[in-house]
Amino acid sequence: MLSITTDSFAGYGLHHAFELAKKAGLDGIDVTIRRSDLDTQNPDYLKKLSAEYELPIVALSVPARIAMNIDKAKRALDLAKKLGVRLVSFAAPDIFNVRYKKWVQEELPSLQKKSDIKVALVNPPSETMFGIIPKYAFNDPYELKKFDDLVFDTSNVASRSEPLLEIYSILKPKIRQIHLANSRHEMNHTLLTNGSVPLESFLIHLARDKFDGILTLKFNPKSLGVGSETRVLENIAACKKFVEGYFPGE
Repeated sequence: MLSITTDSFAGYGLHHAFELAKKAGLDGIDVTIRRSDLDTQNPDYLKKLSAEYELPIVALSVPARIAMNIDKAKRALDLAKKLGVRLVSFAAPDIFNVRYKKWVQEELPSLQKKSDIKVALVNPPSETMFGIIPKYAFNDPYELKKFDDLVFDTSNVASRSEPLLEIYSILKPKIRQIHLANSRHEMNHTLLTNGSVPLESFLIHLARDKFDGILTLKFNPKSLGVGSETRVLENIAACKKFVEGYFPGE
């Protein structure tokens, strides 16, 4: 099953995102919860879209721009339960966001154990401030490995000194979903063939490991071509072909 994030279509409405994902022949969609977009928080509307386009919602993502706390986390989990979604992911906190970091350290593991929904942390990009201080907490793979469930974002690995496959090998027992994208220069989440991340060998390893989690395309809208429906559909078609070439069955 190959899905895509609604964040990839940012600039379009949620209805248009579902429509394009269906036209592109994708198997599911990962809904990014946006604080300013109430439709992404409305279970009845999301169910309606999912049924209309016969496109299952495979996961919910809570991005870093939402200041996280336990109440917001519980609301995201409640939304997932109403939708029948089995995975909710949260972004890693900024290094100086002490409250969110404490929540991830103390509350997230508890939620992971108590909920029948997978509650996953996304590996952060390896950005620094002043060239020294990591911008995000839990930047080390061995720190991330302490969590039960993870979403592995291939674009976020691009800026790290460790090779992609080395980090994957450390984290793979905990990986429940993969956000698949490339990275080029200063632009993250580019199309699969546009960047320096060795996605061919990564997908081959996924196939060898018989990865059975959720495989999700995640692009920045500019890279995907949002603004031109023709370009969007052409780009998704090319990415599907790329995935199928190295990860048979998708």
